[in-house]
Amino acid sequence: MAFAILACTGHQTIDIVVSIALAITTVLLSTRIFTEVRYFVQSRGNAGRFEGREPLTLPYTIPWIGGITAVITGHDMYFWAKSKSPQDRPVSLKLGPIKIYVLFGPKNMKTIFKNSKTLTKFSTTMMIFHNSGMSKKDQGVFDEDKSGLAHEPVADVPAQGRIWKKSHDLGPKYLLTAHNVNMLTNMFIQQFNEALDKKPLNHSFTTSLYSYFKDAMFVASTKSLVGTSIFSLCPDLTKDFWEYDGGFTQIAIGLPKFLISAKYAASDRMIDHCKRWINHAWENYDPKNEDADWEECFGSTYSRKMVQVIAESGLSREGQAIAMLPMIWAINSNAIPCTGWIIFEALKRPGLIKTLRDEVAPSMKKDEAGNLTIDIPNLLANSPLLMSMYMECLRTRTSSAVTRKVTEDTECDGYILKKGNHIMAASWQPAHGPIWDVPGHPADTFWPERFIEMPKMKPSDPDEKSAYEKAMRPDEWFPYGGGNVICSGRFFAKQEILAAVAIFVTKYDIEFQGWLDTKGKLTDKAPIPDETMAGVGVLPPCGDARVKITRVS
Repeated sequence: MAFAILACTGHQTIDIVVSIALAITTVLLSTRIFTEVRYFVQSRGNAGRFEGREPLTLPYTIPWIGGITAVITGHDMYFWAKSKSPQDRPVSLKLGPIKIYVLFGPKNMKTIFKNSKTLTKFSTTMMIFHNSGMSKKDQGVFDEDKSGLAHEPVADVPAQGRIWKKSHDLGPKYLLTAHNVNMLTNMFIQQFNEALDKKPLNHSFTTSLYSYFKDAMFVASTKSLVGTSIFSLCPDLTKDFWEYDGGFTQIAIGLPKFLISAKYAASDRMIDHCKRWINHAWENYDPKNEDADWEECFGSTYSRKMVQVIAESGLSREGQAIAMLPMIWAINSNAIPCTGWIIFEALKRPGLIKTLRDEVAPSMKKDEAGNLTIDIPNLLANSPLLMSMYMECLRTRTSSAVTRKVTEDTECDGYILKKGNHIMAASWQPAHGPIWDVPGHPADTFWPERFIEMPKMKPSDPDEKSAYEKAMRPDEWFPYGGGNVICSGRFFAKQEILAAVAIFVTKYDIEFQGWLDTKGKLTDKAPIPDETMAGVGVLPPCGDARVKITRVS
């Protein structure tokens, strides 16, 4: 009756449209009111803890679809969920037929990191493969392996079929040992020098700083990891990579192709580039180089062994390309923005570039050919400001989402996380929490000396841990993730970032001329993190800096 009165305009078409709009509004409003009231009532008291119940479901507006709109808001979703959570208890976010359990606090993070048998990260990897266009046959190679990562398989899978464990074991063996990390770092230094030395000595030029060095760093990092041939085979690789990077999150979560067709096109081009590289590498690889730390075709030992493992497991050449692309993306999409932020933050503070240059100078050497090299152990041990800025960048610019799929019902803080659903937890909130507040240097600001000064601050009670010690616990501080799937490339990434900053401030005098907005126009506002990339690692800057730089070394 009410609809009929409100929708009666005398024009049939308009009446139908108004009636439909009113009906939709009523359904959405009713759903919101119902779920808000339900959550309010259920969250009183003990909120169903220790009664075999799942975490409470957060309110939503759209029936069945649930909280999809909340997920795409990035950090806002986590802050909203935390504000609704009684005493930082787990909460549920409904997404169609599944639920995502949103977890907070160190106790619940321990649940994620210590339950590798019932909580797996494989589903996230498979989602990326699926949405990147991997064939069902190639996906089946991964899907058929239910054996887990432990030495003893949890399912009856032949050794040849344990693709998850075999690929996972390559990380500790070839990315975490000092020999391999230093080999990769030295290769990066060589390639980065070559890229920067294309500008003549004492030559000055004006450029957009981040746009300039991110390309040089991408070339150096990628060559050190997968070899040099990929660039001669794919001359547009650098340009296509940054287009792909800008759409990685949207593609990974499976946004429809018609909404981001250009991003999917960039992804297809990157897959084609990787396929050309892999085909060329297989055709030209010399087996005599099996024990080499690095060779032209596959690049690093890690890259070569990874391609060999997935090929032996039965992946097609295109499947190999799709599987290797996220590895290339991961190192570049994190190390390069982190390097950029360190330089940007130094530019904000007059004299800090020179301070960094003076600090790293004792670690900068020349080899017999006169090329710039770095004493990496000395750089790590005797560059406290650079190290502090690196850590502060991880704290203030990293937005990692720890994700897992629940493979067996798991208890968490008095609730039951049901098999088949998913878990999400964010690094952003604890890294910006009040525990990091220091008088004059709030947690939401970048303080270059934070990781120099905070460790010196002792608690009033000598029996208590300091704020710094509490903040650095692995269940509070996890920019590289945690548990048995913590990022294997974290040591190389760290050394690459520190080396890149050291080389850049040593080779160039940098004259700051102003900040640039996303359209390349001068502005008085420094770049801010691009929160549309929330959840995937170090957030890139929205904007750039116009600088005049002169190569002096």
